[in-house]
Amino acid sequence: MTSLTLPPRPPDSPPLAQAWQTLADGLLTQRLHLHLDEWRAAVAEEKALPDLPGADVSVLAQRPSPLPTGDGFAMALLADAGLGFWWDLPQRHGAESRNRRGALRRAADTAAQSILAEQSGAAWSDAVTAVSAAATWWVGFFAVIRHRGVHHITLEPHPDPLHEQALGTAVSIVAHGMATRVLEAALRNSDDDPALRAAYCRAVEAGVCAEPELPRLIDELAELRLVDLVSTTARWRGRFTKYAGGTGAGQVE
Repeated sequence: MTSLTLPPRPPDSPPLAQAWQTLADGLLTQRLHLHLDEWRAAVAEEKALPDLPGADVSVLAQRPSPLPTGDGFAMALLADAGLGFWWDLPQRHGAESRNRRGALRRAADTAAQSILAEQSGAAWSDAVTAVSAAATWWVGFFAVIRHRGVHHITLEPHPDPLHEQALGTAVSIVAHGMATRVLEAALRNSDDDPALRAAYCRAVEAGVCAEPELPRLIDELAELRLVDLVSTTARWRGRFTKYAGGTGAGQVE
């Protein structure tokens, strides 16, 4: 048998996991722009979603609260973490808030508070709060158009109905994953901040605790775009299985 010899990697190429994360982020934004008009039409109709009984579309669509004026550190930290798009796109396209928080927003708030603990006034805490709040909008975006999607394995249309509680779990997992990216960026520029390290450890711990539940959650979410959002954001062993296995990304679109 002839062995396969791969060419050497370019000296300045990023780690493979980082390259896969860039691919996942790009696919996420591509899907948003591909389905933005479809999402807007569904939000404007304000009709009940066929696969999410009882879900309020207007709550799922509302943009997160803006960052405090002049919070340049949080914005710089989001940019350093490669998450400027994650915050900017919900601000740009989200619907006006009606001051109704909903279960998904509560899940995001709980995730942020569990990471920040007593350090909610730290300089990096606004960035953690921001990415957690944005998780609500991103999960809500794909939930609104979920009934027009396909199953993530079979690619058959019209996935089975979904309970809103599963979306709350998805928000929590996505919020923890994005907060971890923010805290990693903060640690790269930190002069040994014990509170920052403690917050990072709590975020990692949350990911470890959530990992056993992820396969069940993914089966329940079922729809391709939602599954990709959650599975490539969470810190777990199945994070980039699709890419590692050579499966084409975005094949349906």
